[in-house]
Amino acid sequence: NDAKLKYFDLLHQLDNGTGCIEAVEVFIYQKRDIWTLEKLLERGYDYPQVTTWTRAIPKDIKMLIEVSGGKIKETGMLASCSDHHIFDKMGFHSKEEAVEKYLVPILIACEHGIRPRIHLEDATKADIQGWVIPFIERVMKETQGLARFRICDTVGVGIPDPYVSLPFGIPKLVSAIVMNTGAELEFHGHNDFGMATANSIAALAYGCKRVNTAFAGLGERTGNTPLEQVLASYIRIFGDPGFKLPTLIDLAELIHREVAPIVVKQPIVGSDIFTTHAGLHQTGVQRQVDAPGGLIYLPYAPSILGRESLEFNRIGALSGMDGIAAVLNSQWQLATGEKGKFNIASKLVKRIYDHVQAAYDGTYISAVDKYV
Repeated sequence: NDAKLKYFDLLHQLDNGTGCIEAVEVFIYQKRDIWTLEKLLERGYDYPQVTTWTRAIPKDIKMLIEVSGGKIKETGMLASCSDHHIFDKMGFHSKEEAVEKYLVPILIACEHGIRPRIHLEDATKADIQGWVIPFIERVMKETQGLARFRICDTVGVGIPDPYVSLPFGIPKLVSAIVMNTGAELEFHGHNDFGMATANSIAALAYGCKRVNTAFAGLGERTGNTPLEQVLASYIRIFGDPGFKLPTLIDLAELIHREVAPIVVKQPIVGSDIFTTHAGLHQTGVQRQVDAPGGLIYLPYAPSILGRESLEFNRIGALSGMDGIAAVLNSQWQLATGEKGKFNIASKLVKRIYDHVQAAYDGTYISAVDKYV
């Protein structure tokens, strides 16, 4: 519970007054959920705002009204929308019944000044023209345009290609709903096929106003869309609105310590993402120091994330002499305070290179025809 509060504080720090990290969504079902909700609201931050997650059933909305005391002005509502979910999971007898059942809690929320954000679960397997669009139109009419909608790629089958047809193609799915209904949309991706970030960026490009993320992609099965990846892509496409980017490393440390290990190669936030192993890359990293064109084998400067002092080279089977010289120079400077003068012509560098390669070669045992 404390980690959730620290996470919220760090999101606020990362947002840095931009309003781009708009909201967090919390549960209301357990004592710990209500305690956390109260503590989050006490923060009084403009961003992220605090919203809640509920099911589209009257019981949940009545519970929300009771526990929030009027402080929550928007809630998510899970409304399964594929035939598979409507019939096999929810047990409705018809798709018309699903519409009427979902409308009751939606309207209760509106009556109490709570904006409903309808989570269209399993949308990438749903009947878009026959049910999803008519349902959105009905909700928009009944709520006088107040409702918002979340397109959920619940099992990660969406594809970011604009030529892929409904319901799998995210560009066509988003644009079809926007053009037919004018509804305000957000996208919720899962990463079962490794497409969560790509689908989220496609959703933004084709009409979604928001995307849902979780730091390091935490979530069901293979996880949800990683916050840090969407944030980095957002900056590449739209520019940096003023995020406090070094906070990403603080978030990574919090999650690694309190929740789940962060993979060292995790894009944006992994501890080894600027480390090179191959000789070709190590040569490029050394030459980029004085290169007029800037970085050669790094996509951006580590200093953007507040990582000022890094060892870029890791010596191993693939290493070249440039990498070894760089490590020696780094260690020399740490030990003496003077700039190292090792290069690929240095005898010591060649000795170490030969020693490393010999160690990885091992000793040939002719009797069994293999290296040990």
